Amino acid sequence: MHFEGSQKLDHDIKSVWALLNDPGVLARATPGVKELKPIEQDKYDAVFHIKMGPINSMFTGKLHVEEKQLLNSYKLVVDVNARIGIIKAEVTISLVPDEKGTMVSFIGDGALSGKLAAMGQRVLSGVARMFTKRFFKQLAKETPSEAALVDLDVHSGG
Repeated sequence: MHFEGSQKLDHDIKSVWALLNDPGVLARATPGVKELKPIEQDKYDAVFHIKMGPINSMFTGKLHVEEKQLLNSYKLVVDVNARIGIIKAEVTISLVPDEKGTMVSFIGDGALSGKLAAMGQRVLSGVARMFTKRFFKQLAKETPSEAALVDLDVHSGG
C-alpha cells in the first residue's frame, strides 16, 4: 500500500521539527496510540488500539526513526502486529519552510498481512486518510516545549 500527502502547519520549522520528534506529542496526536514508550534514542515500543469500520484490534510493536537530517527529514519505520494481521511500513517525513509556516510532506509504503490484507486497499486507504487528517489536526494544536526548542538550538548551532 502506497501513501503520500502534505499538510501546511502554521508553526515555524524549528517548532514543527520539535513536535515531530517529541514522543509525548506524537502519542497525543496519533489516533489510537495507547502507549509510546522510548526504549533508546529514536526507538519506541508502541501500543495502538484501532477501532474504525471493520478494524477493531490492539496492535503492539516497534517504531523507530532512521536517516534523521536535522530540520529537514527522517524515515519512520513501523512494525506492529495484532490478531488480525501485521503492518510493516516506512514513511519519509520532510519539512520545508514557507512564508507563514512549514509544509510537512510524507511518502511511504506499507505491507499488510493476515485479515488486514484481506480487507482490501480501498477500505484501508480510507482509514489511513482519516487518521492522517486527525493526526495533523491535533498536531496543529500542539506547542513545542521550551526545553525541546533550546535543545534544538544547541544541536543546530542557533
